[in-house]
Amino acid sequence: MKRRLILVLLVMFALTLPTYAQKDCPTCKEKERKAAQQKMLKMKKATFVQSLKLSEEEMEKFWPIYVQYDSEINAVIEHQHALMSKFKDKDLLDIDSESAKMLVEQNNKTERELSEIKIRYYNSFLEILPAQKVAKLIKEEKQMMRHLRKKDRQEKKPQEQIQKQEQKSLQLVPKK
Repeated sequence: MKRRLILVLLVMFALTLPTYAQKDCPTCKEKERKAAQQKMLKMKKATFVQSLKLSEEEMEKFWPIYVQYDSEINAVIEHQHALMSKFKDKDLLDIDSESAKMLVEQNNKTERELSEIKIRYYNSFLEILPAQKVAKLIKEEKQMMRHLRKKDRQEKKPQEQIQKQEQKSLQLVPKK
């Protein structure tokens, strides 16, 4: 029951993310992004305490390291998003070969970096927590991400349908 409550909170958080992206103020976006990350960390902490059955002592040792881990993962992902945002309005089949190659190489680099960070930190977690709890942590993180992606896709569907309708209506208007 508590787990479902936490998942509901995560979903509610995920649904508020698009409102952050709609503002034009760069410093506002940065502050809101950091606030959203802090909110997500609090939800993760609540989830992990419950699902991993962490003792106070385990939590005191584990949590600061997890915050560093989360920060490093987010930095790599944000860098990748920044790179991809340059091409967001372009059909990737229409970009030049060099740009496409650079995107592929950057993606490979990002995946490698994420993997290295995870391996390094999972080994650190194993020094603090039993292997069963680290395995459960990995599973919980994957479930959270899967759940957030699903909600994000569901939220994007209505937006995509609106955009398609607008494009159709523009096509119906005779050109002068």
